[in-house]
Amino acid sequence: MPDHPDTLAKFCSAPTAEKILTSQRLRWSAPHLLMDPFELTHQTQLNFDPMSLLAGAIRNATNMIFSREAPRSNAPLATVIRRWRDEERFNSPEEAEDVLKELLSRMVNQRQESIEEMLADWRRFTRELRICCFSARADNLPAWQRFADNHHGIALRFHCGEYTALKAPKAVEYSPNRPEITTFKEQINAILYHEKVNAQAHFPEKFLVKPPMAADEQEWRCFYNATDQASSRENDDNLWYDDRPFEKNDLDALYFGAFIPAADKQRLLSIAREQYPETKLFQAQPLPGKYEVEFVRIKKRD
Repeated sequence: MPDHPDTLAKFCSAPTAEKILTSQRLRWSAPHLLMDPFELTHQTQLNFDPMSLLAGAIRNATNMIFSREAPRSNAPLATVIRRWRDEERFNSPEEAEDVLKELLSRMVNQRQESIEEMLADWRRFTRELRICCFSARADNLPAWQRFADNHHGIALRFHCGEYTALKAPKAVEYSPNRPEITTFKEQINAILYHEKVNAQAHFPEKFLVKPPMAADEQEWRCFYNATDQASSRENDDNLWYDDRPFEKNDLDALYFGAFIPAADKQRLLSIAREQYPETKLFQAQPLPGKYEVEFVRIKKRD
């Protein structure tokens, strides 16, 4: 069984829908072009710097020296700390911190090289990543309001999965914990315990988390890597997008918003009937007494 719906809905304004239908293309954008201040992008910075890493490493190592139990790790630093504890090397945390500062400064500097390499990989990844966003259902009222010009626009329902332009859609998760490129804790553990940090392997999943307040969007995302595309070589990051084609039979249905202007509707109907004769057409209507919409089939001659 597929781990995604059979179809996904693309909500947009009437002018955008016209561009999609006439060009038979969907826009796939780099993360920053999604215009979400909470989206990670090529400009995202880490929440720490070498000085805060050093301070955190010293603080944690000092706690290891003076805690009730000795560290159990087999990392070199833990081995040294167990020996210091046995020797009762330090009489106070302040005395230990002076020694640790010199030792850990070298370790943090070495770690910083790996961090800089990771950030270079991140900037390259986000430069080449392309995202196209959808909602799970065409009757999603928040999506109609936010993305379809407050019911003045349209929803396009596409088939998805193998043999379509939307091969592997992934559901967005909604969490109060905002993603980070890498965390302070991960880097501290790498310094103190020699834990491996393979942040690059987790880059893609950073784009599948949004805040709980957006959960009603029921968002799904499709991705592709534009390494070989001319857009990825552009210096202007406003041009990091690609308009990718879809097959006509990928477009399953069009849903016209409850408030779509008559002229927009007629223009889009004409395009759909001429270029997508097999695509089903519907008009959204509010249900009496309910905060819901129903879709009425538009006949061929309406």
